[in-house]
Amino acid sequence: MPEQKAPSGSSDSWKGDRWLAALVASASPVSSEPAEIGLIRALLDVIYSKDLIEASRRTLLAAAFDLVVAAEYYSRVAHVGWVYCPDPADSPTIFYPYTNVCPRCVLRGKFVYHKANKPRSGTIGAQAARLLLIFLQELLARKRSGVRVLKGAEPVDAVFVDRSVTPPAVMFAEIKAAPLVTLPLAAGSQPLTVETERGARPSDHRETDFSQLFGASMDLLLPVYNPEIQSWLGRKYILGEKRDEQDTDWAFRALRDLIERDPSFLEAYFRFWEAALHDYGERSRSAIYWLTNACGHPRPRPDDWPRRRTGKGFESVSDSKTSAGMDRTDDLKKATYQALKLGADGKPSRTFAYKVGIISNIHAVRHFEEYLASLKDIIWTRDETGEVTRAGELPPETKLFNLFDGIIALTEIIARDSWVRSTFDF
Repeated sequence: MPEQKAPSGSSDSWKGDRWLAALVASASPVSSEPAEIGLIRALLDVIYSKDLIEASRRTLLAAAFDLVVAAEYYSRVAHVGWVYCPDPADSPTIFYPYTNVCPRCVLRGKFVYHKANKPRSGTIGAQAARLLLIFLQELLARKRSGVRVLKGAEPVDAVFVDRSVTPPAVMFAEIKAAPLVTLPLAAGSQPLTVETERGARPSDHRETDFSQLFGASMDLLLPVYNPEIQSWLGRKYILGEKRDEQDTDWAFRALRDLIERDPSFLEAYFRFWEAALHDYGERSRSAIYWLTNACGHPRPRPDDWPRRRTGKGFESVSDSKTSAGMDRTDDLKKATYQALKLGADGKPSRTFAYKVGIISNIHAVRHFEEYLASLKDIIWTRDETGEVTRAGELPPETKLFNLFDGIIALTEIIARDSWVRSTFDF
């Protein structure tokens, strides 16, 4: 049998098909725990069954995803790294913050530095990416789409496979995911033993250990807006307790219990999260802005605000390395290159309806105009002659490809492909 020729305009088409097939075959199911699935399903049940606030469903989904990531963060809560807040206007409380401030004081307009308890950036990215794939898997299952969600092998982060269409649709995606905000943990509803540093006054903020952590009830500090005084006030919601060092899924169970026993929590949380997303985008420097990631340096900076331990300048409340979703500039640059490279290596395909894209929890709120607006509608092709300067000079059968078949976030989607648009319509 004579050897078949590759399609016109793509001498590497056969190689691309083998490459695609190999990467689809090497993709693996996303690892998950029952407690993670339980929390995600409980959140989706609420979102899809009620009109909670006047916000888009996609905004609610992104806010819910932040709670899932928060549960992963809370699973790592430790005895060390708490800050004692003696605020006389409220009861003395210790907090476990996720930006570099005492969270109760910052809601009252006062900056008190305390090092945040975020996991390392590499851990944030890996865990947020895994949880986002589980979240999308549950969303697609709810739609009964039949799309499989898989963890890719290098150089692919995620693989989406739909064999219900002909040819089978396959999308390779780069994942860029990070939370907008993580609510601080608090402990103060039970007697506290707080070690006082030598020379410290009872009215001082100070770092402290929480020796009674295991078995102690912990709360979430949620900012709730009071229209009468036009301010955000911190309200505590009882979360639950971590039994011991091995109790790594305690927060997933606790958050699920909280949203089931107290419906007011999610409604208040969604209102806060929508306002925080707006303030993050506007860099508004409102009270809740300082609980969002990548909020920058305090304004005005207190006289006692510390200098950086390394390098010049002062510590930030939260730096740009923790930007929400895909909004970090280095991530946008890498994802754009990766989309082009994945497309160039696999398109055109005679075996699959092959797509490439970026997946995130939150769109590029601050950096879309600068980094994506001029690229989102780019299409490309190959010209092996090196002479073509106009589309009319290409052979009529020359295929054109999207740079991005989809820029997909829970908050919004930009799609140049009907399958992408339909599949990720939540």
